[in-house]
Amino acid sequence: MKDKKKLGIIGVAGSGARFATGQAVKIRTLRKWFSDRYGEDQVLFANIDSAKKHPFRVLSNIKRALRECENVLFMPGQNIEIFAPVTEILNRHYKAKIQYIVTGGDLAEVLKRRPTLTKYIAAFDGTHVQSIKLAKELQDLGVKKAQYLPNCRDYVPAVVFDHWKEKPVRVCTYSRVTKDKGILDAIEIVKKANALCKQDLFTLEIYGKMYDDFKEELDKALKEANGIAKYMGARESSQTVETLRSCFAILFPTYFECECFAGTALDAFSARIPIIANDWLYNSEVINSGKNGFIYPFRDNDKAAEILCELYTNKDLYKNIQMGCEESMSRFSTDVVMEKFNALIK
Repeated sequence: MKDKKKLGIIGVAGSGARFATGQAVKIRTLRKWFSDRYGEDQVLFANIDSAKKHPFRVLSNIKRALRECENVLFMPGQNIEIFAPVTEILNRHYKAKIQYIVTGGDLAEVLKRRPTLTKYIAAFDGTHVQSIKLAKELQDLGVKKAQYLPNCRDYVPAVVFDHWKEKPVRVCTYSRVTKDKGILDAIEIVKKANALCKQDLFTLEIYGKMYDDFKEELDKALKEANGIAKYMGARESSQTVETLRSCFAILFPTYFECECFAGTALDAFSARIPIIANDWLYNSEVINSGKNGFIYPFRDNDKAAEILCELYTNKDLYKNIQMGCEESMSRFSTDVVMEKFNALIK
């Protein structure tokens, strides 16, 4: 019998805006890191995209990963109620070491709604979530091997950019373009900041995949914004840092119910620009207000506008936040985070 590969990854992959989600970015990041570490021939990727259209192909891919790999990173994203039982039951025969890498913050709520799933997830060798609080919630629900594994990004060197050189000053959102990501709140924040400054100092650039059920409402809001906000389309993950570096700050007014360790925070750290985030779910575990960004009270757009104006008038504060971003980028770099994780599967 031939030697098993070091690692298998069960997840989704593809190109285009549909695969610019936090889950897809995480899969690409880990796939590259482990391929660089162990060699591409030691990392097998099992694509489970289009399971409804090609169920037998997806099932075959899962079986191959379990059969041919010592360790398997289980990263299904959606449809956990299907993929967790199927993978765990199949693995009773193959006996691979399965590490469930969770993106998003709703797993505890999913298990409360579907408690029968708990036994399958608890049988994995580890369940790794992006929040300390969420790990404790899962342990209390019976997933005893739940533990904290922060989100991460490849470290990129800082690039100095003079954000006071040009006007208007460009701020942005960088996420899925949906109502619960707070896009309309972001427009209001910029309006209020300009009112505080008594001039149209700031403009808003909205980046990300547009969702059809929000397009009409956003188009109406943009028209009413009289040119201070613009939808810029989606960007490939490889373009993120280059896109954000020239922006003054990222607004993150999310109230998305599944938010966890948002990749938007890492994007801000990578670009060394302040993130101004809503006090929602786990944001405060990552963003230390006044150190590497700012947290404002829940949907208090007036306070967010005040923070934005203060950052513009106080260059020392802005530079301090940039230094905090540098420290956070180092702490949450892929190499630092994955070296610790890699020790589990050696």
